[in-house]
Amino acid sequence: MEELDRLENRATWKTFLPAFLALAGGFVMLGLRLEIGSRFVSDGALMMLALACYILAALFQLTNLYAPSSMAEKIGYFGAALGVFFNLSSWLVRWVNGYDHEIAIMRASGNMAEPWIFRYIPFANLYDLSLAFAFGAGMATLFFSGRRSFRILAAFTLPLAALILVLARFIGNEFIDLPPVLDSYWRPIHVGDASLSYGVALVCFGVAVMYLLKDGVKVEAMAIWSSIFGIAVIATISKFSVFTEFVYRSGLFVDAGEGKKPFNAPFRLEVPYVGPALAIAGLLLLGAAIAFSVYIFQKSEPAKKYGHYLLKAAFAAQLISIALLVIGLQDNSNVPARLQAQLQKDPSQYVTAGKDMADSQQLTAQEMQQMTPRQFDQMGRQYVQGSGNKMFLSLSANPVEVSALITALVGTLFVIFFGFRTEKLRERLPSLEALDSLMYKTACLAFAGLAMLLITGAIWANESWGRPWGFDSKETGALVAWLTYAAFLHSRISHGWRGRSSAYFAVIGFLLVIFTYLGVSYLLKGLHSYA
Repeated sequence: MEELDRLENRATWKTFLPAFLALAGGFVMLGLRLEIGSRFVSDGALMMLALACYILAALFQLTNLYAPSSMAEKIGYFGAALGVFFNLSSWLVRWVNGYDHEIAIMRASGNMAEPWIFRYIPFANLYDLSLAFAFGAGMATLFFSGRRSFRILAAFTLPLAALILVLARFIGNEFIDLPPVLDSYWRPIHVGDASLSYGVALVCFGVAVMYLLKDGVKVEAMAIWSSIFGIAVIATISKFSVFTEFVYRSGLFVDAGEGKKPFNAPFRLEVPYVGPALAIAGLLLLGAAIAFSVYIFQKSEPAKKYGHYLLKAAFAAQLISIALLVIGLQDNSNVPARLQAQLQKDPSQYVTAGKDMADSQQLTAQEMQQMTPRQFDQMGRQYVQGSGNKMFLSLSANPVEVSALITALVGTLFVIFFGFRTEKLRERLPSLEALDSLMYKTACLAFAGLAMLLITGAIWANESWGRPWGFDSKETGALVAWLTYAAFLHSRISHGWRGRSSAYFAVIGFLLVIFTYLGVSYLLKGLHSYA
């Protein structure tokens, strides 16, 4: 039996054929776009097809986990290949669309020069990076799941790739103009390496979760951590207002005029019912975490039972909260009047908005300290008088918050899945030795990729800003993530740490990668805030 498994899992050229076909198909789509022109299918539509394929492949592989079927396995595997194909096609078509967009602007202004085509490689903003990140994750999944025993890897990794594309959908695919200082051939090298490294790190994370499940880690322990993550998301969104005021306030866009991209307003508008629903979800998650903690430390079976009830109720509350949020963000009736009523009830929001406006003007710390609350209040009131009638709600104004809520929902859902017929699930997973070996290989690749990321970034930074390192927030985040994978390898090679210890390192490393990918762009300031 072991010999049969070994033969089935032997790598041959056929093992990697779907990956190569997906790559070749993407370039065929590029050729068709060049031949057909702007009438060709849009990059946004191709991205949505990739998203659908990733979800389809993950669902079939998840089904195959609980009800083994060769048909479900094949549909999941080739669905993943199709997702990679559409993902790459979207990115390549966007390259051509970006070039054509710039050409049209240049010709309209009378400029007949031919721009450098590599300037328009789609690595200009977080949307472009998200497309490439999802592609890296899909490609790595397809590559490593060529062996039959690892086909189920897609059930753990492709949902994350789909979430990355969901974030990209909310961000929007508008083209932006990069400052000339960033116009360098090092940009596609550096950002391309980042996207592929992030994708491999995602697969390493998926393998680590599979290892922990196979190794007998209690699903209830995973539920505690997923609940803590969900609580952290709910607590921090909307500037911490959900648990402190039981309200959720959404970001607002300001209409910039016909043909122009709207920009973010410094004010947030309360969305009805969402805050209480999220607070209830957070409390249910807290109850589940407490119940499972009692079960783990005191071996209380009733606590385990109530914990699962609370977790399922929390999932329902999270789902309702997101539905209310989506409905509320699509309701743009009387936005100015609603904002005025909200500000009359709490005038301190003028001061908060004024501080955000002053902060966006890049004032020094001394200049900020010299400004009074009254000045901030006046700035906020003047902004509302000038732009209040142009403000509107949109899902795209809150891409990270909405994506984080969906991620927390998916995390809760997966823990619920893992709690169903857990022993059957563990039997279907590859052996601990195989998972540990794959985790080590992917961690090595992630370590090497992040090292190249730091090196190419330093060269590009020296060329653009005159210094190779400046402790910018994204630089620091990438360094910490790389050091985590270095610790993974060091502990394994020097001290023989394997198994669970390595899996925990892989989980922490990926969380740091995600913080580097998103945290800098939306939470921290820095030279990388554009992406």
